Amino acid sequence: MHHGQYQQISTTSRRRLTRLVVLTVAATVALAGCAAPEPAPEEEPPPPTTLTLGVVGTPTSFNAATAHGATAPNRAVSALLDERLGSLDGDLQVVPNNGLGRITRIEGDPLTVSYELFADRVWSDGTPITLDDLMFGWAVSSHYFDDATYDETGAVVAGTRYFESATPPDPNARTSRPTMDRTADTLTLTYDEPFADWNRQWLLDRPVHVVAAKAGVTVKDLMTAILTTPAGDPTAPVEPNPVLAAAAAAWNTGFDASADGTFDVTAAVVSGPWTVAEATGSAMSLVRRDNYQGGHYPALESMTIRFFPDRAAQVAAVAAGEVDVANIGDPDAEELKTLADAGVTVTTGPTAQTMQVRFADTTSDELRRAVSLALDRGAIVEEAVGEVRPDARPLQSFLSSPATGSTYQELTSGNGAPGTGSDVGAARAALDDRPAVLRVAHDSADPVSASVFAQMVTMGAEAGIAVRAAAENEIPDATLAWIGEDESLYRSARDRLAEGVTTADAEETFAEMTRDTDPVDVLAGAREIDRALFEAYAGIPLLERTGAVAVANGVGGVTYTSEPDGVPPSFWTWTPPAS
Repeated sequence: MHHGQYQQISTTSRRRLTRLVVLTVAATVALAGCAAPEPAPEEEPPPPTTLTLGVVGTPTSFNAATAHGATAPNRAVSALLDERLGSLDGDLQVVPNNGLGRITRIEGDPLTVSYELFADRVWSDGTPITLDDLMFGWAVSSHYFDDATYDETGAVVAGTRYFESATPPDPNARTSRPTMDRTADTLTLTYDEPFADWNRQWLLDRPVHVVAAKAGVTVKDLMTAILTTPAGDPTAPVEPNPVLAAAAAAWNTGFDASADGTFDVTAAVVSGPWTVAEATGSAMSLVRRDNYQGGHYPALESMTIRFFPDRAAQVAAVAAGEVDVANIGDPDAEELKTLADAGVTVTTGPTAQTMQVRFADTTSDELRRAVSLALDRGAIVEEAVGEVRPDARPLQSFLSSPATGSTYQELTSGNGAPGTGSDVGAARAALDDRPAVLRVAHDSADPVSASVFAQMVTMGAEAGIAVRAAAENEIPDATLAWIGEDESLYRSARDRLAEGVTTADAEETFAEMTRDTDPVDVLAGAREIDRALFEAYAGIPLLERTGAVAVANGVGGVTYTSEPDGVPPSFWTWTPPAS
């Protein structure tokens, strides 16, 4: 009804409105002197959203998986460019990449694991990512075809080692040759024995079509070689397969910079969301690629990686506003103050590198016990790192650190870790009040090591133990050293026991642990190994190296990482300051 009334009065109103518009336009033209209006200025497009990441070291290769390419700067580049079926978060825990495919444990014994790829995922050059790429990745990481024999230095003395990877094959990770179901885009691995770290085998490596082209073979020929060449047998080495050998040579060196440091950016065919626009030894420019279909599409349109010769230069660039994000690692109090004064936010925390006292096999049980009781670990930690990390606490595990977040908390609940203070009376009693000497090997050039050693001297003296530096010609009673990363409990337990921090009970538990494929069972085994090592006074866990992530004012989405020298996780959430 209202609509009808509007139509009845609209004709008369329209005539009046038309006359009014004509008169108004005429008056406006007269006032303007008949001059035509100037066109509105064109708006300039906003600058691309971008950030600069600072990294220490010089990049040398687009393949960070080789023995010579596994450097901190190369790994930083790989973290941005190379996408796989899993990654590690800031607490070094496995995060599945459900934007690329999925890994599924089908059954536990025999351990059978399937790898599924989503069909529409492509490499940065537009080539589909397929099961052939996973099969090639398996050939690289499994060393299935190797029949090499090595000497004490690790040099090959007979047979063939094809792919010179940074990570040696794990004897507990042996599998049969994978099977492929191309209809379901699924590759299946069956392990010879259950393997605790099955969910850390991500397979996707360099693009098989690029490796084949560099090797001068076809993908079909390379896949035929992988699917038909017999497993290597070091006791009966044979002539190397020529196709595999050519592919291995291409993988080993074909992605490296030239002798003068020049990069071939066309070699950077990657699975992640960036392409490399320019690359030198001092900087790389990354651009977001349009054909990326995964789950890690960046908020940024581009990114620059700047490489610095040392930590001091990196920190100076962050303070000067030339770098937006950087893992500055192990800072001192002066550096933290400089960055704070510049408006930079620095988050400090633990890393997976830990400092421990490791006793020699010849060190008596009484001296081990006495030293363990004499040290006030709480005071040692406060003196060594309290100024840069006030919340640091003594390490309570041989196998892990607070860098692993909830895993560490669960592990240290009931693992037999002792108190953190000292008991001088009990230490003296352990030696029957007899004086003792402890010769310690340590790195006096490392500030934290020097600080800890000085405190060991003072604390040992109170218990009648003369702690002194071991001479070059002496066999030390103990070694004070930084221990490598422990990204998984299984690998950490394996490494610690191999280094001599061990007991018969711990060895037995580890043998069982290698067959556990459920993370709950792996955690329980690690807890028992810790308990056995603490009961035997096999060593003394002390502290973790301090990590630090620096973020420029206004930059969002950047979180802490426990990985020494690692790129902070989830770069796809990083955002620039609001303009």
